[in-house]
Amino acid sequence: MKNLESLFDKLQITTNVFHNGQYCGNWHVDTSGTGFINFHAITHGQCYLHCSDGNVILLEKGDMVLLPLDSPHLLSPTQNHTNKNASAGSIPIGKELAADGPVLLCGYFEYQHPLMGVIAKELPEYWVIKKVSEESRVLHESLQLLISASLEVSDSVFTSSVVLNKIAEIIFLLIVKHLMGTYSSTIGALLNPAIAHSLQVLHNAPEKHWSVDMLASIANMSKSNYAAKFKACAGVTPIKYLTQWRLRCASNDLSQSSQPIITIANKYGYETEASFSKAFKRELGVSPSQKRVLAKPA
Repeated sequence: MKNLESLFDKLQITTNVFHNGQYCGNWHVDTSGTGFINFHAITHGQCYLHCSDGNVILLEKGDMVLLPLDSPHLLSPTQNHTNKNASAGSIPIGKELAADGPVLLCGYFEYQHPLMGVIAKELPEYWVIKKVSEESRVLHESLQLLISASLEVSDSVFTSSVVLNKIAEIIFLLIVKHLMGTYSSTIGALLNPAIAHSLQVLHNAPEKHWSVDMLASIANMSKSNYAAKFKACAGVTPIKYLTQWRLRCASNDLSQSSQPIITIANKYGYETEASFSKAFKRELGVSPSQKRVLAKPA
């Protein structure tokens, strides 16, 4: 955990809890558009999360949702929410909460270092932390502390925001620690200073025809030592990691841009659309054209 905290210091992550209020009536909220990692905690009542992939998830008091990719989404009071023009107005937290209507604590984790964007792309599009689930005890206790603190009526807005931001920052560290074993190979590699620089160079030029020899040279290590350390940290070989990184980036471009597939293929080191499509489908389970269709809003 100490190494992870040190890494996060270098990645310049700051927390911004920008909203804490109760919603009533016909409403919806979409906080995407910051370009950073969004989150919502449900501190009272319940609501529904409408995801960009069509999933609708019930969120109850004590739950939290993380949106690492700043994906479009809706929070609403109903499972079948259709009124896009509903008001998103809320009332401040008071000593007494209305029985109906959820209280939402909304914020985002801001970062300046480009490698944090790399890590975010490796995490799931959304991740719901339920009050009762299999995540770590410390994570759940920290989340409940955030919820308790958010419901306190403070005379000082500054004091409230500072406390909430600090607790949320700890929660984010715990979330990433929990997720990185399943999703993020970049964090494991970045925690090893011997290979961190070579990884950053690789990220900056994914189109280059990298070899293990070239990356080992950048790390000032022998080929065998570098390969062994890299796999121990990242869980995959350097070349496998390169393939995964290229295709993750390409997948993001397919979803967010209208560039021709061959242009995206060339951008990430593939000389033909056929070779790119074959690698893409093998790694991600769908073809590039299917990925683009799936990413379009219904």
